[in-house]
Amino acid sequence: MNNTDLQIVPTEYIVIRPPVEGASRSILIPVTGGCSWNRCVFCGTYKGMYGIIQNYAIRPIEDVLKDIDYYKEHNYHGYPVFLAGGNPTSAPTKYLVEIIKYVRKQIKSVPRVSCYAKALDILRKSDDELKQLAEAGLDIIYMGLETGSSKILRIMKKGTNAKSMTKAGKRILKAGIKLSLYVILGLGGKKFSQEHVNETAKILTEINPTIFRFRTLNIVPFSELWNKWKNNEFELLSPIENLKEERDIIANLGHNVTSQVFNDHLSNYCSIETPNIKLDRKMFIKTLDHFINDSRIQNMQRTNLTRM
Repeated sequence: MNNTDLQIVPTEYIVIRPPVEGASRSILIPVTGGCSWNRCVFCGTYKGMYGIIQNYAIRPIEDVLKDIDYYKEHNYHGYPVFLAGGNPTSAPTKYLVEIIKYVRKQIKSVPRVSCYAKALDILRKSDDELKQLAEAGLDIIYMGLETGSSKILRIMKKGTNAKSMTKAGKRILKAGIKLSLYVILGLGGKKFSQEHVNETAKILTEINPTIFRFRTLNIVPFSELWNKWKNNEFELLSPIENLKEERDIIANLGHNVTSQVFNDHLSNYCSIETPNIKLDRKMFIKTLDHFINDSRIQNMQRTNLTRM
């Protein structure tokens, strides 16, 4: 398949959402389409990975409000609401506040309103704007930390660095919005594995997010990393090496970190979780060591998922 075979889908077409929102049977309301950045080396989400391309755009607000009215009219009360798009916080604050308030007004007993965000979008908003989003009813933001290493972030063209990630994360929490960070195991490949571990543990310690979630790197078609991997310019970690990265990140966290921790993605080699890593750190490490020392996992062949 090449780019000429790909269908360009409209803004209202939802491409991805967090697994936790799927498990919660959340109402999905498209706010933006695509990603305003869309340059990350490891990502093919909007570039053809699912057989489609979605260009970045902000939906007309009247269309978003009509969607909310639909869910009200069809009695979708009591469900969480996910404001969809690669990074809806790229949209103007006034626009987002109107949408969030309308959700809260029209749909009863909504336990959670959430969305994705990019650190750059957060840094472009003032503290007052972030507070407005919290007061309107935005409960949690999902943000891709990926790694705490500025070097790896630069190689992966994430468009930010460790300092900016830390600042954005702290400002979200300060505004009264919960923060769920994603960490990609293996993002530094074999070459930068130790740096990935050390710097990620540092930034998680600095931010102390509400939640952080592990994902295992899988290299997808239509991403720049796919070509690097095929040309032997990037080496994937084995299952054991990914588990060791996770164990060492947990082991190197500061004792102040009280985050919830999840392995809630099909890419992961374990599914352990905790409501408070400060209380369960020893158990978490012991469980990971058990997996690492399991001969069945030691002999497991690495597979690469091309769709997730």
